[in-house]
Amino acid sequence: MEHDHHTSLLACYQSMWIAPAISIAATGYLAAATPSTLAAAGPILFLWLASPAFAWWIGRPLVRRKARLTAEQVIFLQKISRKTWAFFETLVGAEDHWLPPDNYQEHPVAVVAHRTSPTNMGLSLLANLTAYDFGYIPAGQLIARTTNALQTMAALERHRGHFYNWYDTQSLQPLPPRYISSVDSGNLAAHLLTLRPGLLALPDHGILGARLFDGVLDTLRVLVDAAAAAAPAALGPLEQLQKNLESAYDSRPTRLTAVQTWLARLTASAADVAARLDAVPAIAPANDAQRWAQALTRQCQKRPG
Repeated sequence: MEHDHHTSLLACYQSMWIAPAISIAATGYLAAATPSTLAAAGPILFLWLASPAFAWWIGRPLVRRKARLTAEQVIFLQKISRKTWAFFETLVGAEDHWLPPDNYQEHPVAVVAHRTSPTNMGLSLLANLTAYDFGYIPAGQLIARTTNALQTMAALERHRGHFYNWYDTQSLQPLPPRYISSVDSGNLAAHLLTLRPGLLALPDHGILGARLFDGVLDTLRVLVDAAAAAAPAALGPLEQLQKNLESAYDSRPTRLTAVQTWLARLTASAADVAARLDAVPAIAPANDAQRWAQALTRQCQKRPG
């Protein structure tokens, strides 16, 4: 209320009274002495008179408009998030000691950059947590991936406790020239501070992830897009798979046995789609569809409990 009092229109006139007073006095003087000058002086006198109102109007708080995404935009972002997780799911593994590669080149030839930085390590740890939040991996896999990465990081050579800026992810040796980056070290510290509360909250979560079927549905949507470009014949089983998943999504089974039954059905359907795609000639779109069919199968097989 105090804020409203000091920013009201009346408060502005009370604090800026001199400008309207001068405007009124000047108008009265000109009207009596030289009325012909009022036409030229009128606009300026009006601005003086209205200046407190202008100050009040300009000083009003901005109206914050909440973003309202359409259903299509939400699905688009969900598919982007699933494709982003596929980078970490595929390339962050035992071969690189559970450290993320700096980048992956697709063209003209596929090349993985087997080097990483503190920023990359922190982002990879948060990617694991995000994948769990989005329903792409269960809690057990989150804990396993996080544990493996932290154990590797604890074994890396450091300088006075600070990570070097670049490491070979296969040999785990610092890359020359050896130096410490305050930016990358700060990024890692921020990532770890964000990761900690996410891990501490795990014991309070149920065995059945809140977004278990949401995560599977995101993967299925990406698979449908890939199969449409590579193997239209596989769309029939995919449609049946989508019906099964939507049925599970709508009913939201809460018992562990019911969830396992649904996931078993989805696994069988996903395996059937993967088998059909295996028969498609090995071209780039077909290979992409096969990878997503396999990813969907693995995701359904990682059952809770």
